[in-house]
Amino acid sequence: MRKFTTIVVATIAIVSCVACAKAKTEAKEEATQVEFTEPQRNIPEGAIAFDYGGHLYFDVMLRDSIPAKMAFDTGNTNILIDLEFYNQHFDPANNLQRAIIQGAGNSFQAVYRDNRNWKYSLGAQSQTEQGVVVMNLRKILGDHVDGMFGMEFMRGKKIELNYIDRYMRIMSQDEQPTEGYTCIKCQWLDKRQSRMTMPLSIKVTDKLAFNGLFLVDLGARDAIALNSNTAARLRLNSVLTDVKKKIFDTGGVGGSRTDYIFKTKAISAADNEIEDVSISYSGNTQGAMADERYDGLVGNALFERFDVIFDFAKCEIWLRPNKNIDEEIKFDSGMTLTPKTDCWIVNGLIEGGNAHKAGIKRGDVITSINGLSPEKIDLRRLELMNRSAEDWEIVVKRDNTEANITFEKEQR
Repeated sequence: MRKFTTIVVATIAIVSCVACAKAKTEAKEEATQVEFTEPQRNIPEGAIAFDYGGHLYFDVMLRDSIPAKMAFDTGNTNILIDLEFYNQHFDPANNLQRAIIQGAGNSFQAVYRDNRNWKYSLGAQSQTEQGVVVMNLRKILGDHVDGMFGMEFMRGKKIELNYIDRYMRIMSQDEQPTEGYTCIKCQWLDKRQSRMTMPLSIKVTDKLAFNGLFLVDLGARDAIALNSNTAARLRLNSVLTDVKKKIFDTGGVGGSRTDYIFKTKAISAADNEIEDVSISYSGNTQGAMADERYDGLVGNALFERFDVIFDFAKCEIWLRPNKNIDEEIKFDSGMTLTPKTDCWIVNGLIEGGNAHKAGIKRGDVITSINGLSPEKIDLRRLELMNRSAEDWEIVVKRDNTEANITFEKEQR
């Protein structure tokens, strides 16, 4: 077994001892299972539980009888259904029309639309919308996702999101936040009042700081992603000296994406300041990351540090620091993986990073991480493993060959 850290590998060596590797994998898998224990969750009566692994995933009932795992995305207005899932459970004949949409990717994307009425429920809460977008959503988020719902479900509601115990609770409008919350007055993006922008202060370097409006996007894993217009205005390509370039084959709706990752001095949300946070700016020229109406996106990696109340009637966000507030995420694999049923696909990769130098390429198929197969690693566990200091030993399949690669994590 070699450990690649500083040598650029042109090709991946074929593993010769399959039986030996299998035995090591099984032994390591057994040992790792003992180390991971899921903390007990405190979910109030009437709250709706969700899974969290960079995105929020809810159990949803479609049309009263079809269970689905759906991501919640405040950057999206209506519901989307994965094309494969749609074909399995609903009659596509004469119901689908072609359409074009745009998202975080760098181009428009061809999709379908079903214009019938669609009812869906989360717990005791139900919503009916006219029409759904049908697209290959699993290519973006992975095989565990059947669809996505957005702001139409939340319109006029006041909700509590708890990232520690992983639940959403719908509040009455007269219920007031308890002690410790700070209110942030936000703005609607447009007259439709379906997407919210949040004021934040960003201290990029000791000499460069700015105040901006950021689109609240719980479909984004990052803390902050500056759009390309903001990056150009601030001349970040010449101001920043330590930047990592990450390319995504599928960076969201609309296809490919290029991010430039750097560590900012501080992010301030009202009275709350967080230091040394990794954020990014976009290289895209089209789509959501080139929109001039806001300075960028604010996503889950920032909100997960708080207990959050979104008041979608008054356009307010209430924040209270939780135990994650001072957590400094020091490590990252340098890869973004799309979960499949029996593997992960390398979708995003830092150019020149440790994983890249070790020989990993975008599009590679990974069948185990540190001896654990995909069925042993759920979304939450993968997120925790990604942030840990532990080196990753992975099994990679490419062009009918299989190889073991070990690499050190990226410093964030």
